Amino acid sequence: MAESTSAADHRGGRAAQSLTGRETLVVGFFMMGLAGFLGYALLTVWPSSSVEKGVVVWLGLTENIGLSIAMIAGALGSFIHVATSFTSFAGNRSLSASWVWWFILRPPMGAAIALIAYFVLRSGLLFDGQLGVQVSPLGIAALGGIIGLFSKQIIDKLRSVADTTFNTPQDENRADKL
Repeated sequence: MAESTSAADHRGGRAAQSLTGRETLVVGFFMMGLAGFLGYALLTVWPSSSVEKGVVVWLGLTENIGLSIAMIAGALGSFIHVATSFTSFAGNRSLSASWVWWFILRPPMGAAIALIAYFVLRSGLLFDGQLGVQVSPLGIAALGGIIGLFSKQIIDKLRSVADTTFNTPQDENRADKL
C-alpha cells in the first residue's frame, strides 16, 4: 500500500530533507552572527549629529553613507523576516534543507530592493519640485528596514504588475519558465 504524504513533504518528486539538530544550530548561529554584523555595520556608518537652534543637523551624511544605511537597513529588515521564519520552522522541527538558500539570500535581496527604493526617492521621481536639503538617516533607515521586511511581498507585487503590463505571447511558449 502506498504511503500518503502531503505536498509539503515532496518538492519536485523528492522528499523534503529535514535539517539535523547540528545543522539547525549552524544555521541559527549564522543568523545570530548576521544580526550582529548588520547591527555593527549600521552603527559604523551612522553619521554623528548636533543640535543647532533646535534643529538636528546630521554631520557627514554623504550620499555614500545614505546608500549604505539604506542597504544595511534593508538587509536588517529582511533578516527580521528570515529570523522569524527560521524560528518558526526550527521550533516546530520542520526546517528543511531546501529553505537554507532562501534564508541566506533574503537579506541581500532586501538590501538590493531598499537600494532601488532609495534611488527612486532620492532622484525626485516621486516628488514635484526640489527635495529637502537635509536628509534624515532615520528616515532612510526606516524606509530601508520596512522595504527589507516586506521584500517578498514587494517582489511578488512588482512581478504581478510587470506580468500584467509587459506580458507577451512569447512568454507563454517558453519551455523553461521561472
